[in-house]
Amino acid sequence: MSTLVECPVCERLVPESTVNIHLDFGCTSSQVPSTSSSSTATFPAPARRPSTEGGGQKGSNTGGKKAPSGKKRKALTEEDPATSSSPAARPPPSPFASTSASTAQASLTKRPRISASTRSFLEAAKLLPELVRPQTLEDFVGQEHLLGQGAMLRGLIEADRIGSCIFWGPPGTGKTTIARVIAKATSSVFKELSATNATTAQLREVFTEAENVLKLTGRKTLLFIDEIQRFNKAQQDAFLPVVEAGTLSLIASTTENPSFRVNTALLSRCRVFVLQKLTQDDIYRILVRALRLLHEQRTGETLPVADVRVKEEDVRGQDEEDETPNDAARAVETDGRKGESDKGRVTGENTMDQRKSVDDESAQATANTTEPPDVDPVFAFTGPVDPPLVRFLAAAADGDARVALSSLELALSATRDTNGKISRDELKRSLRKAHLQYDRTGDAHYDTISALHKAVRGSDANAALYWLARMLEGGDDPLYVARRLIRMASEDVGNANPLALPQAVAAYQATQLIGMPECDCILAQVVVMLAESPKSVRTYKAYNAAKKLVKESENYPVPLHIRNAPTGLMKQLGYGRDYRYEPGYAHPVHQPFLPPELAGTIFLKDDDSVEGKTYDEAALREWEWRNLGGKKWEGREEMEKKFAVEAEKVEQRGDSESGTARGSGD
Repeated sequence: MSTLVECPVCERLVPESTVNIHLDFGCTSSQVPSTSSSSTATFPAPARRPSTEGGGQKGSNTGGKKAPSGKKRKALTEEDPATSSSPAARPPPSPFASTSASTAQASLTKRPRISASTRSFLEAAKLLPELVRPQTLEDFVGQEHLLGQGAMLRGLIEADRIGSCIFWGPPGTGKTTIARVIAKATSSVFKELSATNATTAQLREVFTEAENVLKLTGRKTLLFIDEIQRFNKAQQDAFLPVVEAGTLSLIASTTENPSFRVNTALLSRCRVFVLQKLTQDDIYRILVRALRLLHEQRTGETLPVADVRVKEEDVRGQDEEDETPNDAARAVETDGRKGESDKGRVTGENTMDQRKSVDDESAQATANTTEPPDVDPVFAFTGPVDPPLVRFLAAAADGDARVALSSLELALSATRDTNGKISRDELKRSLRKAHLQYDRTGDAHYDTISALHKAVRGSDANAALYWLARMLEGGDDPLYVARRLIRMASEDVGNANPLALPQAVAAYQATQLIGMPECDCILAQVVVMLAESPKSVRTYKAYNAAKKLVKESENYPVPLHIRNAPTGLMKQLGYGRDYRYEPGYAHPVHQPFLPPELAGTIFLKDDDSVEGKTYDEAALREWEWRNLGGKKWEGREEMEKKFAVEAEKVEQRGDSESGTARGSGD
């Protein structure tokens, strides 16, 4: 007879005599084998308490509390006569028995936590991205720089030495899937929480359990936190002691830059693995794999594997209706910039003619070949979901596997036209804008506005219009864009075009008045004006120099002659004395306006000054080749003279300083 006790790890009630065996088995089942070969220990489910002695009161949830002993409750024993007398209800033999059959039977008869019917309902409710989620590294598609043969992350997973790490990448690139693969491969205890709904109390509970498991079994715990950027600073700080002590390893995923969204102390204790956007080829392979898995689940038939890469000749063979979102960008003809030479440059019209010629040759070569293209055999069973449609889904997903799989699920399940299947045109219309995914608050937001600003600064109006369209069509706030244009007008154009600033302010006011979509043309007009305006950062750099000096030097007093003197006392103290009112003189006069300690300090440099600037001959030649057709820039000779003069000044200053140093040494 053995009393039930509480497991210190999982808090279940287990027989006292078998608690060590229960821990050795990793607390994976509520049934624990007995040390005796003739009997097997049994105990109730975690949420059920034994009935009272009177039998009139039902048991309640124990919540993990130890069963009381004494007169009020019968002692619970390892054997139950009611169950041992019935062959059908008798528990399986001990896995420590001499026969191997008893071991297999015991492993198959573990009591599940969720009933079979409930589990089947949960499985049926899963969406396609969850149903086909890879379980092993071999099934994973993409991220070859991390999971390819010889890659560091793959080696860490295979060696079960992953440690604490953060997966950072766009949505649908495999962050959660990699964590689930680690869960299958690791010998550590794996826990998973989502930062969208996890509480600090839940974190502490996991930390306590991880510490108990480590003390009693020596097994570490891997805790996966999805969307860790949703945790506040206090919640992130809670990880520091356990991660520092090695009690558990943290695996986190985020779609936002961890440098800004994860505490520095926690970030320094984690490796950061950057996941890249999946290529169209990767998405196509993922979709074909999903079709194969669905076919195998439905029929039990395993199909041979074919090369399922997106072939360029297959894409060319599509008719105009099958044009992917990326094809439209490739078909745009660009005009040459003002001042460009036609020499050494291919026009957009010639490019289109060459592309048409190549396409015709490729189509003729494809028609002449007798070898069929490598199309996966699964397409023989997918009906209207053919390779061209899957290629379209791969292109429209913009590197997001979850979007692609959801679109494939729609294509497989929708029944809208007369044939009982969704038409390709209807599906394409509904997914036409899927490639315009845009994160209005994350890294994409700041990366895109940075690209717009740099295109304006570089006087590339075409690129600036593209990035403006990316932001506005992606749903970004037009007033935010207008505010940034005001900054560009002052910082990059400056006094080279004094009208730029009032025009940018007017564009902001117009955006406030009419909003989107009508304000897009107004913002585009200002973007082009700023990009094509002459640039001057003279004021911007001068103010930065003044700001730096103020921060690094002491606050020198204002000279007396330029102080305000509204009272007689101030005049007696010398305020405003010897000040010269320039408009009252018929000729220029000199008077200092800086503190005596800063006399001679110059912040504003001449626009044509080359001081502090870089001369890169290779970069200049590249610009001349791309923009002037190989001709020399007209300002090259003048620039070379200025750099020669500046070099002489630097040399003279160096000689002067070295002479001063020798004199002081003597």
